[in-house]
Amino acid sequence: MRLPADALLTTRRGFLRLAGLGTALTALGQATVLPAAAIPAAADGAARFLDDWETEILTQLMERMVGSGEPGAPRVRDTRAVAAVDALCGKLPPEVSGQIPLLLRLFEYAPIVFDLSFSRFSRMDDAEKDASLEAWMRSRIGLRRLAFTGLRNLCFFGYYSQAEVWPLIGYAGPLLGEPRP
Repeated sequence: MRLPADALLTTRRGFLRLAGLGTALTALGQATVLPAAAIPAAADGAARFLDDWETEILTQLMERMVGSGEPGAPRVRDTRAVAAVDALCGKLPPEVSGQIPLLLRLFEYAPIVFDLSFSRFSRMDDAEKDASLEAWMRSRIGLRRLAFTGLRNLCFFGYYSQAEVWPLIGYAGPLLGEPRP
């Protein structure tokens, strides 16, 4: 859905859209990490929430946000972290998850708009990506900081819900075993 530039500010409907976006980002900002078993895995060929381009943007964002530099840390691409986020977003109400693809595209093009860089996020080197994310985290614009927090929580959920990562954080796994089929 394409909105005119002044649609978010001049009309009652625009104000409601902005309030809805703020509410959705607040809900994502309050999200907590759940065990991966709580989110059903998508079967191969099942409908996905994010398209391939959005998945790649999320993957690169997640790599920078959760990169610990630990020698034994699994890479994001070697886990099902992005698939866990995709499955979670598919299960959330549309009022909460509907803005996530737009948010990912905004992160992709934000360096051009906010940082006056001539490169999209996915084409930056690691230091430039970190600087861009730092700018989001420390922005004077509250909605931008809120968007960063919501996306960071999704990235942390996806990565730290993976069993391969648990030994790095000293988590032995759930006390109860996997449920029986």
